[in-house]
Amino acid sequence: MTDYKDNNLTYVEEDDKKYDCSLAQAFDQYILCYTIGGQATNYYRYGERKNCKTSWENLKFCLQLKSKPIEIRKKIILEREALKAEQKSKEKNSLDVWEIRE
Repeated sequence: MTDYKDNNLTYVEEDDKKYDCSLAQAFDQYILCYTIGGQATNYYRYGERKNCKTSWENLKFCLQLKSKPIEIRKKIILEREALKAEQKSKEKNSLDVWEIRE
């Protein structure tokens, strides 16, 4: 990440912020996944307990990124986003469930 120091203030380039993850936010999402409210909502909507594997994977990914330089972070994040987009396009969507009316 590129920092600019001026009068004891630190400025971070906007472009570099996209290629960083917030460890605190990832941890909060992981803990929130296991709360009673989150589990109850998922149980009500889908009839099953919420799987928190994705939140755990996001937390581990964020921890692994913290030790890498920004150039490598950018590459890893772009690869992961492409993989997620590919997986999402293969998932079921509403068109698979509902018939289109004429």
